[in-house]
Amino acid sequence: MLTRSFIHLPRIGPRRERQYWEDGILTWDDLLRDRDLFDDGPPPPIEEALVLSRQKLAEEDTRWFEDQLGPSNLWRMARDFDDGRTAYLDIETDGSPGNHLPEGEDAPGGTTVVAVWDGLQARVFLRGRDLHEIPEYLSRYKLLVTFNGKAFDIPYLEARYGKRFFSGAHLDLRPITRAVGLTGGLKKIEKQLGIERPAMIRNYTGYDAVKLWAAFKRGRDDALEPLARYNLADAVNLQALLRASYNYALAHDGLPFRRFDLLQEEGTAEAVDRAIANLKRAVRAT
Repeated sequence: MLTRSFIHLPRIGPRRERQYWEDGILTWDDLLRDRDLFDDGPPPPIEEALVLSRQKLAEEDTRWFEDQLGPSNLWRMARDFDDGRTAYLDIETDGSPGNHLPEGEDAPGGTTVVAVWDGLQARVFLRGRDLHEIPEYLSRYKLLVTFNGKAFDIPYLEARYGKRFFSGAHLDLRPITRAVGLTGGLKKIEKQLGIERPAMIRNYTGYDAVKLWAAFKRGRDDALEPLARYNLADAVNLQALLRASYNYALAHDGLPFRRFDLLQEEGTAEAVDRAIANLKRAVRAT
């Protein structure tokens, strides 16, 4: 929880932050109250920073917190915004580079499908139909979560939409999973957490997604559902991965933050089915 974090304040490092917690100063309000009641001098830098932090949190300015917390502590934002304001995103490609201009397309990028999950609803965007809507759709969210997105998903999307296609913060889960001992790729980590994919796509890889797209382009409509389900599984499971990593980090470092009780919310499978049905209905209508 951000209001229990002091690491982003001036001249506050891990040791001093922990000392605050051990002294019973657990929140921003506690630290503000700790100032001498009769001290009527100008506010010290740390107090000014706390007031600014409150303002930025009220404004939902996640990009500011991203800059202040840095990559190693950005995961602390997870619980504050995992209430429908976080977009868990994954892309699939046709195997071409991010700056490739596909035939018949008016924008570069080998992206074929993009899945977005926010804990409540899921959606799949499809090349040739609604990929152009991605920036506007993401504008409703404050935090973007990917796995290895800094190296893969984001460069592809930036090639198509520009560097500032998303105005909020970006949390790449690859560094935090590695830090808490969850090593390997996304599917290997899912197995470590006991997450099981639907039988239809259980053994699929990213290369299978490339082949499914090629089959769909050849007129095999039956390739669309497994492609979309594979893409959605990558996005949906990021929420469980984030929550598990968050809980592991709290336990490992003994941080006084509230844990996530569930790795995944009820109704996730139904939300995925609705997204697939909506996609197939839209494709049939075109």
